[in-house]
Amino acid sequence: MGQPNQPPGAPLNPYAPQQPGQPPLFAPPAPPQGNHGRSVAIFCVVFSLIVGLGAFTVGFAIDGGATGNIGAAAIPSPGPDDPPEVRAAYLSAKAQVALDDHSNALLIDDEAGWLEIFDDRLHDDMSQQFSSLRNLEVSQYDYTIQGDPREVNDGEWEFRLAVSYCFGGVIGEECADAAIVFDTVWEDASDGLIINQVEDSDEAGPRPWEVEDIRAVSGDKVIVATPAKYSDQLEEALPEAEAAAENADQYAVYGEVEKYIVYLAGNAEFSSWYGLDGASMDNVVGFAMPVPVLDDDGRLTSGGYEVVMHIDRVRDSLEFRSTMRHELGHVATLHHSGDHYPVPEDWWMVEGIAEVIDHDPSVGLEDYLRKRDVQAYVDQKLWNGELEAVYNSDDALTGSAKYGIAMYAVYYLFNEYGKDKFMDLFERVARNGEDAEAATQAAYGMSYDDLVAECADFIESLT
Repeated sequence: MGQPNQPPGAPLNPYAPQQPGQPPLFAPPAPPQGNHGRSVAIFCVVFSLIVGLGAFTVGFAIDGGATGNIGAAAIPSPGPDDPPEVRAAYLSAKAQVALDDHSNALLIDDEAGWLEIFDDRLHDDMSQQFSSLRNLEVSQYDYTIQGDPREVNDGEWEFRLAVSYCFGGVIGEECADAAIVFDTVWEDASDGLIINQVEDSDEAGPRPWEVEDIRAVSGDKVIVATPAKYSDQLEEALPEAEAAAENADQYAVYGEVEKYIVYLAGNAEFSSWYGLDGASMDNVVGFAMPVPVLDDDGRLTSGGYEVVMHIDRVRDSLEFRSTMRHELGHVATLHHSGDHYPVPEDWWMVEGIAEVIDHDPSVGLEDYLRKRDVQAYVDQKLWNGELEAVYNSDDALTGSAKYGIAMYAVYYLFNEYGKDKFMDLFERVARNGEDAEAATQAAYGMSYDDLVAECADFIESLT
C-alpha cells in the first residue's frame, strides 16, 4: 500500500504503449493514509486487449496411421497416398473424440476417466486440476481444436486447444462461459492418442485453477475460491461477497451476471495469474480481470470478468467490503462489453460508476472516503476542471483525488438526470467504444464538454 503520505509504486499508464503481451492496467494509488481513520483500498480494473486467435494450420505427412483404441467412435486411418490435409483431419477427429470423453469424465466426477488422456508423468498435476475444477463447481468444459496439428517430433504432434468453461451452473444448460487457449503435445501410443505436454493458457492465463490447488465455497450469486493454504479465509469472505453481488446486481442492466467468481490471493499468486507476471501490481488490493470467450469463428472476443482480492493487503472488514463492492461493480457493468481499446473518456465512467456502486448514489457524500483528498486537491489548485485518468507520474493524493472526482461526476449525473441516462451513456462509450461527443448528444441532448462542465460545477460546489 505504500507508506503514509508517500506515493506507492507508479502504476502502468493505461494509455501508453504496453510491453508485448501485457494488458493495459488501471491501477490508481491509494489516498494518503494520514487523511483518514483507515486506508482506502487501491481499486484496479484490468482491461485485456483481446486479440483474435488465428487458425493454426500446418499440413504434414504421417507414417503408419494407427487408429488406437477409441471404441465405437473408431475413425478410419488415412492411406499412405492421402494428401497432408486428410492426415491432419484424421488426427484432429481422433483427438476430438478423446477430448470429448475426457471432458465428460470431468463433469461426471470420474477422475480416472479424466486422467486417461494424459501420460503418467502428468497425472499429479492433472489430478490437482481435476480437483480444483470440481471444487469450482464446473458445469461446462468444452474443447475446440484450433486449426490443424503440427508435427514437432517423430510421432509427436502439437495441438492448440481452446476450452470454454462455466462454474456454478447446471450441467447441460446454457451458461455465460469463459475460454482459455493453450498448446499441447500428443503422441500416438499403442492404446490411442496420449497428451504428454500441457502448457499454461496464454490469453489472460494461467487461470488460478490451472496452476493451484483451489478450494472454494459458493453462495447464490458468488463462488469464492483460493489456494488451499488460504482456505481458512473462505467462510468469512463469502457473506461479504454475496452482499456485494446483491448490490452490484442493481447495476447489471446490460445482462445478468450468472455467477460472480472471486479469488483470494497472496503475493505469489496475485502478480502471476492472468498473465500479470511483470506487471506493476505491488500496490494493488483488488482487480477485475476480463476473461475472453470464443466466438462462432473460434476467435477470442470480450467476455465476462473474474475478480482477484489480495487478502494480505486488505486491512479490515470495511476495506474488504468496499473493495469487493467496487470490483463486483466492474463485473456487473462491463461483462460482455464490445471489443475496443480504452480511451480517456472510458476511465472516469468506468471507475466513477464502480465508486458509486460502492458508495450508493442515494447516500449523501459526507462520509465518502476520498472526500478529503478531493478537497485538498482542489484547494491546492491542482485540478484543471477535467475528468482525467490516473497516470504514472501521479502521486498518491492526485490518484485518489481523480478517483473521487470521477465518483462525484457520476454521482451528480445519477442524481440530476437519473440512472438510466448515465447507463445509456456508459453503454455507448465504455462498453461499445462509441465517440463520446455523439454518445453524449444521444443520451443527454448536450455536448460532451457541456456535460463535463456541469459535473465540474457540481464538484466545485462541494469543495
